[in-house]
Amino acid sequence: MRWREKWVAALLVTIVLFGVAKLEEHQVMKTQITHLVRSGEELTVLKKWVMSFVDQGRPETAVPVIADGTTPAMAEFSTLQPFREGVVLSYDATIPVTAKGDGLVIYTGHTRQTGKTVTVQYDDGDTVTYGFIGKFLTLPYTTVGAGEAIAELETGAMFLGVQRDGDAMDAEGVKNWLASLRGTGE
Repeated sequence: MRWREKWVAALLVTIVLFGVAKLEEHQVMKTQITHLVRSGEELTVLKKWVMSFVDQGRPETAVPVIADGTTPAMAEFSTLQPFREGVVLSYDATIPVTAKGDGLVIYTGHTRQTGKTVTVQYDDGDTVTYGFIGKFLTLPYTTVGAGEAIAELETGAMFLGVQRDGDAMDAEGVKNWLASLRGTGE
């Protein structure tokens, strides 16, 4: 497909989705399209489906990756305190907030509870919210890879909320999640 055909197809799909959503809103049709489009879980499925069209015809390239064995700076916190649907971690220095794996940034913005906030839905199903960050390094609906910087923490404290299978982890669950980033099974 040429780029014009791809844009026309994308525009057509968008128009159909909005049209069906409006028909559902006025109770003319009864489908699950609105639920599928608005829920985060199906966003990953939709992303993979779209990428299957985009990646057709591209040769597969292997990129050599060398792990240096370092622990992500985010996993080396000073204190951990429960806060709302997650925890607040404190750090002694400015750190980059990095992606734990491949995923999709589903929110960047400001919230009343956690200030500047970035939410990433990872391909493994975890949805992670990073709050009280200092600087955004990604935009909404962009893909991120493991180790890629998504934000920068400047304040010394960061909110971290992790949802697995739609359930928010408690402080102990988040601590274990961070331990898995370090590679230790605390």
